[in-house]
Amino acid sequence: MEDITPLNLEDSPKLFGLRYDQLITVLVSMMISTQLYSWMDPVKIGGHEIRLYVSIFIFMIGPVYCLVSMNNGVSNWEAIVNHYIAPSVYIPGPDPNPTRFLIDEELVDFCE
Repeated sequence: MEDITPLNLEDSPKLFGLRYDQLITVLVSMMISTQLYSWMDPVKIGGHEIRLYVSIFIFMIGPVYCLVSMNNGVSNWEAIVNHYIAPSVYIPGPDPNPTRFLIDEELVDFCE
C-alpha cells in the first residue's frame, strides 16, 4: 500500500533536538578532540597531562556553538538557560497549516 502521508517541509529539520549544523558541529568537535588526544604524545606541565585538557576544550566548542546559535544571537541568555533547566511539557496542538492536506482525497477501503 502506498504511503500518502504529506511531508511537512515547513518545519526546520532537526535531529535529537538540534539543527543539522549544530549536530554536525558537536560530532566533528568530538571526533577531532578524540583523535587529537590519541595522536598527541603526553605533555606534562606541572605534573598534569595537558593533552586531556586540550581535548576537552576542543570538544566543548560544539556544545558552546549550540548554545550561542540556539536563538540566532547571544542577547537572550535567560531563554537559553531556561530552555535547558526549566521543566517543560510539550502538548501537541492543531496543525498550523491545515490547507496542506487534501480535503477531497480518495480513502482506501479496507476489507476484513
